[in-house]
Amino acid sequence: MKLSDMKGEKALDALADVLEPVAEIVSDKEVVRLFKGDNRVRAISCAIKKHKKAVITILAITEGENPDTYEPNILSLPAKALEILNDTALMSLFQSQSQTDKTSSGSATASTGAEKQ
Repeated sequence: MKLSDMKGEKALDALADVLEPVAEIVSDKEVVRLFKGDNRVRAISCAIKKHKKAVITILAITEGENPDTYEPNILSLPAKALEILNDTALMSLFQSQSQTDKTSSGSATASTGAEKQ
């Protein structure tokens, strides 16, 4: 099931459960570099190799399964990977999280000098 298909409390629970594993994966500079380079397949491959537990947790949650007992088989993984790559809600979590490493160049409320005095 796609995250975007989940509604109400189930959606809130799923979001709360995927935030930590997503944050773990997007804090990996190599995964972020590959993802920003529009190489999602290599980024996912790198994430799988380096963050197995986080990936299992994300897969389990999107399937409505318990991450502690979830054991996908190799034949179902390509379809699940494609589903995740095509889930715009989940991919937006990766994109928004990977953009948080940018630094601000100034205050958003800086004075322009045009205020009434």
